[in-house]
Amino acid sequence: MAKKILILATMLLTGLCAAQDSTAQEAQVPQVTNSGFLSIQSSVPAGVWLNGLAFGNTPLSMEIPAGWTVYSVRAPGYWTEVSLVNLLPGTKISQEVQLKKYDGQSLISLPEMSSINELRTLESMYDSLSGKKDVSTPDSVCLAYFVKDYPLLINPPEPLGEDSSEYRKYYEFYSEERQLSFNEFYKTCSGSAQQSLDAILLRVKELGNTQVSGYVPVVGGEFEPTQSNGLKGILTLYFRSPDGRAEVAWRGPWENEFLTGDALVLALTSTSAATAFLTTQNQAVWIPVESGYSRHFYKYSELNIVWNALLFPMKGEFLLPNYIRTQPEVLAWLEGPPSIPSIPSIPIVQDTAKQDSAKKQILEWVMLTDIPAGQLNYKGKNIQMRPFTMNTREIDQRVYKAKCGQKDFGKFIGDSLPAHSVSWNEANSCCIKLGGELPTEAEWEYAARAGNPAKYVWPSNSSAKDYAEFKGDKPVIPAKKAPNDWGLYDMFGNVTEWVKDDGFWYGKYKFLKGGSWKSKESDLSVERSEEEDARYWGTHVGFRCVYK
Repeated sequence: MAKKILILATMLLTGLCAAQDSTAQEAQVPQVTNSGFLSIQSSVPAGVWLNGLAFGNTPLSMEIPAGWTVYSVRAPGYWTEVSLVNLLPGTKISQEVQLKKYDGQSLISLPEMSSINELRTLESMYDSLSGKKDVSTPDSVCLAYFVKDYPLLINPPEPLGEDSSEYRKYYEFYSEERQLSFNEFYKTCSGSAQQSLDAILLRVKELGNTQVSGYVPVVGGEFEPTQSNGLKGILTLYFRSPDGRAEVAWRGPWENEFLTGDALVLALTSTSAATAFLTTQNQAVWIPVESGYSRHFYKYSELNIVWNALLFPMKGEFLLPNYIRTQPEVLAWLEGPPSIPSIPSIPIVQDTAKQDSAKKQILEWVMLTDIPAGQLNYKGKNIQMRPFTMNTREIDQRVYKAKCGQKDFGKFIGDSLPAHSVSWNEANSCCIKLGGELPTEAEWEYAARAGNPAKYVWPSNSSAKDYAEFKGDKPVIPAKKAPNDWGLYDMFGNVTEWVKDDGFWYGKYKFLKGGSWKSKESDLSVERSEEEDARYWGTHVGFRCVYK
């Protein structure tokens, strides 16, 4: 109790001296046994907090009790820096902090909207700025920029470990400062982001007032003759473009003096003798799907068929698929003038007490990092990724035994070593017990890339050995190599990681990603997958989890 009173008195006295020059501060602070001096300079004038308490502005020099101390340096318009130092008795530590400036209003640079005449270009721009589902965190360019640019956690300095009380204290202050920084940054970023979204949607609406025509494949057809010679009857044709954007059926009468309805269907679906051209309103309905939104034309006006240089204008009705036709937005558009769908505005992060409690419980055992929303080119197709949280490191044996059950790890044993020799079912069950799940292959690739589109994603001026443990003889303690730009360690090498997706044979097979300590460097491609029986295990097989 006496020690706590001494510490509080020391901090109070140094705080009262903060407004004076550093020489006066040192002269007036009474000497305290078992203490040292901490001096903090910053690249711009900034406030200094010690263990969450405001102590003055930089430059600042103060005498404080010896031991581990968390300090943070804040300035408006700059990312907050949070650090952990060990002050020995009778010593002085000088810290020079280079604060990094941000400008949320200048993050978004869009071309002149009036010069863009392609609807898909506008939609792609929209996708790059904002998520498509109402989620609890800002699924937007603001969050993506923040996560990528904000200073990362420091590793536990020697001799501390991740589970030490000193490092946990640092992590708590880091999390609080990170949230405060985001809230401040969001105020400058969100307005600019929303203005850009509004500009894109306005141009989308302008282009929606026009019509577009083009060739669309006929993927099927039926003919119901009303005359025995087949020259008259009811024709039904099914259209679908390769991207699914144009998807519609047409039904109407067919009457011709020499071409039967069956022959026309055959010519459209199996030969190049006949071609169909559709005219539609240049406006798409946005239908929520797992990866964001799927867009489909919704209002068709004309069908023309060309057969052996002859033009047949077709008179009938267009029929939308049920999953498009039953959308409330489509019904409204079909009944009235076209309008822009209501897109949720970007919300500010509001962690509920329940979410906070759940996350803290997980953090007692594993380190996490937030992965922002964005786009991923996955197997040749651009998809929208929603934000999620991921273990920064592979699940280790200590966590596995404490939370997921006892297991014999065989040859390579150690609480700090990765949990290995686990089957897909064991890995999946452990993630569920930790409150998460295995990542999908797309989520794993997206997190591993951290925005890098290359096949091998470490920087070109670096060696693979800086980021991955490979060509070795055993698994090693995680996080001994450099992390990627999103703070994830060992996404390549050490142990290869199970992902959620099913392989062939009705899900009997699953996928492993990232290579392992056994791998060659050429095996560490972000796109490479190993397909294994879900019951498979080995000393090079491990996992990490995601939390949503």
